[in-house]
Amino acid sequence: MLLCPSQGIRSLLLLGWLGVGMIPNAVIPSNVRSADWSQFRGGKAMSVVTDARLPDSWPETPVPAWRAEIDGSGWSQPIVVGDLVFVTTAVGSKSVKPKGMTGGVMDPSTMGRAPKPKDPVEWRLVCLQLSDGKVLWQSKVAEAVPAFGKHASNTFATETPAASSDTVYAYFGAAGILTAYDFQGQAKWTRSFEPQKINNDFGTGSSVVLADDRLLIQMYNEDSAVLACLSAVDGQEIWRASRDKGSAWSTPILWRNIDRTEVVTGGSGSVIAYDLVDGSERWRVSGLDTSFSCSLVADPRAVYYGTASPGSRAPIGAVGAGHLGDLTPAKGQNKSDGVLWSGSKSGAGMPSPIVVGEYIYFFGNTITCYETQTGKEIYRKRTPGGKLIAGCPVVAGDRIYAVNEAGDTFVFATGPEYNVLAELKTGNKNEVYWATPAIAGDALLLRSSDALYCYR
Repeated sequence: MLLCPSQGIRSLLLLGWLGVGMIPNAVIPSNVRSADWSQFRGGKAMSVVTDARLPDSWPETPVPAWRAEIDGSGWSQPIVVGDLVFVTTAVGSKSVKPKGMTGGVMDPSTMGRAPKPKDPVEWRLVCLQLSDGKVLWQSKVAEAVPAFGKHASNTFATETPAASSDTVYAYFGAAGILTAYDFQGQAKWTRSFEPQKINNDFGTGSSVVLADDRLLIQMYNEDSAVLACLSAVDGQEIWRASRDKGSAWSTPILWRNIDRTEVVTGGSGSVIAYDLVDGSERWRVSGLDTSFSCSLVADPRAVYYGTASPGSRAPIGAVGAGHLGDLTPAKGQNKSDGVLWSGSKSGAGMPSPIVVGEYIYFFGNTITCYETQTGKEIYRKRTPGGKLIAGCPVVAGDRIYAVNEAGDTFVFATGPEYNVLAELKTGNKNEVYWATPAIAGDALLLRSSDALYCYR
């Protein structure tokens, strides 16, 4: 995303409630089918689906197979297990729908000027049927007056849930609640945390990550910065790792390399990797002059980071597998034993990047492609129509799908050439689209500020 001089727009660059998901060699929930989209950005690979059955060509104005109204508001991504779709939402008697870029910039809440919440919010987990969009059940997880405010473009239900073959886990950072439900809508257990004080009252956004029988919750805020690993069976804490405090909205990624799985997180000023088994620190890259809105991405060779905030150098880099300790390059250098390459002006904003083959892509107000081997910029283009892409892009085969905030879906070719294959009029002009889409078999799911859409 390009940096903008407007202080209001700058604040939106710090919002990163759209997190990141799994990678090609990641730990995934057991007994979850390859066709499922079981947690943020998929769960099997970071937004990349090789066996999706989306059509080769689309009509310019596709007709949705179904549209389901969702009470309240939420930017959590829909997840899919079999014929079940799960989303979260926050419902308040006086709540308003989240605004897009322009509306958020102009709102008085920009830069932390929102009044302290006074009205209660009801946090819900909703289960729908993938075949027809019918709401099968919805459950009230918690109800309270939020301890802190949020940006006008954020919601109180931005964190994406995660699911195994029989349990769905929902996390609400604004409420400090993590809960587990069976697929019939019955609560199994609930765990409480302190609500998070986020920089400028932007609100929370880091999603829960499920790795077999463990859950990872990232709580990086103005009071503390803790990564907690919990048992998925009963919510009991297994380990926790702390770092220097500072708000971040990224979601941890899981990276299996050499002989272990590492949990890699982007926080204020640094990227740090931990051992999944015991939470011990494996390596870190420090000296970054910003925090993380978008999350990291990886392939078997390296972890890639890129982020931006007002006044920062917008750092970007790649960390190779199999290293330990402080990998920060020496002053004036862009490499170290562990850092394969690094640079600045990444153009990263809210959407988490994607890696496909030898290329990494960043989206926002621009689309930027880099070589994964060298960090060389291949192209940088304005988004079609110049509108912001806020949700993370997703990949089906050799095609990238990205949805702008007006709800239009763009299909791009993967590879080193900038090639727009299709522009689909999927948006409703009265709604805002900041949630990350999901792919499940032949279904493309889009969430707006008002509803959930299914296209086939």
